[in-house]
Amino acid sequence: MTPDPIRIASDYNRGLPLPVRLVHVATAVLSAAVAPVLRWTGAAGRRDWARPLLWGIVAVVALVPFDARIASFVTADGTRGSIPIGGDVRRELEALQQFGQGASILLIAAAVWLLDPPRRRRLLDWLAAIVVAGVACVAAKALLGRTRPSLEEAGMFLGPLGAYPIEPGEPLLRSWQVWRGEASRLWSMPSSHTAYAVVAAVFLSAMYPRLRPLVWALACIVGLARITLGAHYPADVAAGWAVGLAAGRTAVRRGWGVRAIDWAWRKAVDPDAVPAWRPETDGAARSDRRS
Repeated sequence: MTPDPIRIASDYNRGLPLPVRLVHVATAVLSAAVAPVLRWTGAAGRRDWARPLLWGIVAVVALVPFDARIASFVTADGTRGSIPIGGDVRRELEALQQFGQGASILLIAAAVWLLDPPRRRRLLDWLAAIVVAGVACVAAKALLGRTRPSLEEAGMFLGPLGAYPIEPGEPLLRSWQVWRGEASRLWSMPSSHTAYAVVAAVFLSAMYPRLRPLVWALACIVGLARITLGAHYPADVAAGWAVGLAAGRTAVRRGWGVRAIDWAWRKAVDPDAVPAWRPETDGAARSDRRS
């Protein structure tokens, strides 16, 4: 019979002061509650996506109560208590926050295509991760309906049924009304810029391990820039980071893009074609001496 860890903690060293023993018991209770979740998320089949999402939820819950205070302190608008960033520094920050977005994706993909032909097909895995992260971000934005920092209501989560009066006399706005341009003002969580930056960092660090410090530093800059420039709250960035990490790890490590093309080719052209992607032989799964 497995010993009860809570009972063991309560009986442990009865000579200790009561507060210390209570801490032992509280730790044991917390461990007993958390252990099944950690085991479930740590299983081999779901570790790539479940662990990032779990820690993302924990980070969001921890940050939401402090979002407004943190955002007001670090926003680069020059007001009292904020960080005065302007001129070239602001423009550079605005440019760096586009890491993992449209033009930077095309430039990086072109560089990989021209300089590393053996990894051209792996760009499909990056594309698959982008699609998954994008769908997840749009769905979460529409379902949560969190107002942007510009509306100064950090605790406002409208949900799919709530509506917000953006302008007096205008129809109430719902977060899923994508055909209305103002809907993006209710799309604060998660930060899609952060999600795409993390996806790019996952892909590039998997293909070229020596780039890890650089690409992860860029992903961090993107997240900080989204807060500093007043586009998102810290919890939004944490949520975007979790979505990007979950989508990137799963798609890149499992070769979703390459496998999808292989499947389509076998279905439409050559049923006997041998799949090109093998997790045990793929160059990105091993240490890359050439990077």
